[in-house]
Amino acid sequence: MSRKQTTDLSFVADRVHPQTWTLFQSLRSRVRQLRGVSVKVKYEKQSGEATSAYYYQNRLLFNLHARGEEINATFHADQQARVKLVEDETLDWRFRDQVSKSTRAEFTLRTSKDLGPFMELVKAKYEHINQQATGTLPEIRPVAF
Repeated sequence: MSRKQTTDLSFVADRVHPQTWTLFQSLRSRVRQLRGVSVKVKYEKQSGEATSAYYYQNRLLFNLHARGEEINATFHADQQARVKLVEDETLDWRFRDQVSKSTRAEFTLRTSKDLGPFMELVKAKYEHINQQATGTLPEIRPVAF
């Protein structure tokens, strides 16, 4: 990644514990594996505090607010993506339930154990966006009885 594309993350490092910083770096490295995902720094209206927002093809995937010992992730899904994600039984049922309630789902990430299911949700939305862009149908998986 070139120097121009690198985001200054000191706004996160300065306000989190070392364990949380490690978790943030782990999340960031997993997201960077998804080709075409970009990071933008946004500022909250009321506090002016910086947060990072992750986009794919100009569609917001999620944004992160890190403070102290935890990372709060807000996952964004439009109505069409929500339907697909809720129907995907390979995803953690708790995350599917959270997404089914609203177009914005809040998740708290404290350990790498929390990170795995969250990244599966992000990857599922990423693949959904790819399928819409290319016009391909999703892979039909056989259901075992």
